[in-house]
Amino acid sequence: MLKLTRIAAVALIALALVLALVAVAVSRRAPQTAAAPLPQVAGQPRQWPVVEAAALLPAGRPIAVTDLRIGAAAQAPVGGYTTLAEATGAVPVRDIAAGTALESGLMAQGYSLRLNPGERALAVPVDELVAAGNRILPGDYVDVFLNLRAPSGMNTDGQAQARLLLSRLRVLSYGAADTAPGQAAARQPADGDRDSRAEDIQGGTSSSSTGNTPQAPVRSAVLAVPVADANRLLLGAQQGKLFLALRNPADVGLPDQALFAAAPAVLSPRRELTPEQRLTLASPENDAFAGIDADALAGRRGSRVPAPAATPAFAPTVRRTAPRLDRGVEIIRGDVSSHSGSR
Repeated sequence: MLKLTRIAAVALIALALVLALVAVAVSRRAPQTAAAPLPQVAGQPRQWPVVEAAALLPAGRPIAVTDLRIGAAAQAPVGGYTTLAEATGAVPVRDIAAGTALESGLMAQGYSLRLNPGERALAVPVDELVAAGNRILPGDYVDVFLNLRAPSGMNTDGQAQARLLLSRLRVLSYGAADTAPGQAAARQPADGDRDSRAEDIQGGTSSSSTGNTPQAPVRSAVLAVPVADANRLLLGAQQGKLFLALRNPADVGLPDQALFAAAPAVLSPRRELTPEQRLTLASPENDAFAGIDADALAGRRGSRVPAPAATPAFAPTVRRTAPRLDRGVEIIRGDVSSHSGSR
């Protein structure tokens, strides 16, 4: 009898272990993204948590946590948000009324989310020579050097020049290579220790799961450029040739632009601006709107001259003249004296 009891206990333990393994396997196969339902109240249908707009959410403004609230829905949200943290920081593409359940389809998506505030995405032409031998990948940082050719013509005194145009720009994409925010650039596997950066963009090949496929030549790179420097990059690409110099991402050295004369703008500020308005002239957007021309880019014009102080409207014009000095000369002829004055 004791022997049978031991056998039964061992069998039960073995069965418990088998059931535990089955439970673990089923739990791993179950979807982990499904939201847990809210506690069910007797006599009422089951409710699921959803994130709703607590007030009107205007398009183009990032959502703050105070703009949200947790609501309930009869069905689990598809593509929706179940926690406030998931929706915080998202940017609506259109106005969202208060009480609307939020979902990813209402939010801005795509390439623009990779830009920081104050940055613009600009594409520049590249080839193997100007792009560090095709060693550039999305997420890298580059310096942009400008090579200006000497101007042609008889009455020009300019010379060819090369200099650092912009420093530490982030590469958003390089040719077809592209990455999502927060992800490292994907490197395709290659034979041996060969790096995909070393592929010849003019005719190299890269290995893939479907076999060797010719790699298309890279023609452009998209850079994240501060808005105030966009004019310099565009004009430099038109007037000369740009070279992208790859740099270590830990190198944060930047040139001190305050040591050099500022290039004059194309547009001059108005004369009747208030002191507060003149302070805003230095904002990146206003600086970019003022523009820059080819002579200023090449340094062939003087530094930017500050605008004159504001003049009151209808101010009378006062002419200041030097006081008249009547320094006469007395001439005595015999017993006759005469006085001659300068006028």
